[in-house]
Amino acid sequence: IHNLWVKNMVTKLEQSLNEYSSTSPKDRPKEQARGLNEDPYNLAQKHYVNQAEYIFDGAEQVVKNIVHYEDLTKEFDLLMKEYGLEVRIPPKESSGTYTNQKKKLTYRDLDEESIAAINRYAAKDFDLLGYKKVDKFRPDDEYSLKAELR
Repeated sequence: IHNLWVKNMVTKLEQSLNEYSSTSPKDRPKEQARGLNEDPYNLAQKHYVNQAEYIFDGAEQVVKNIVHYEDLTKEFDLLMKEYGLEVRIPPKESSGTYTNQKKKLTYRDLDEESIAAINRYAAKDFDLLGYKKVDKFRPDDEYSLKAELR
């Protein structure tokens, strides 16, 4: 079920973004259509834009500071300290974040077809942000979730 959901969602994302990209900017609606955000399947208009789209303008990095999700608390705290701000991310346990230690699905549960779909869809993120692409997760292989470019 997990892999089927991933494949379906990534396929829908690809189709929505390809349709949007293939439409000439002059032919795109100037105002958002009524009810558009109410459609949970129109993901191209929601939060599923590749992160590279927010950070780069073509090949030029336009965002000075990048905070990586895999080190969110540590990097955010360092950034706030650098700017002299007393802002911190609260611990997961006190902020209502799911912290149950029971076994749950991880990236290692993805099958090759799901991995290929993610690699296609997030190619810009992998390439521009320095994340390693894989074709398959092997049980004994070490794999880092951290970006190689910092």
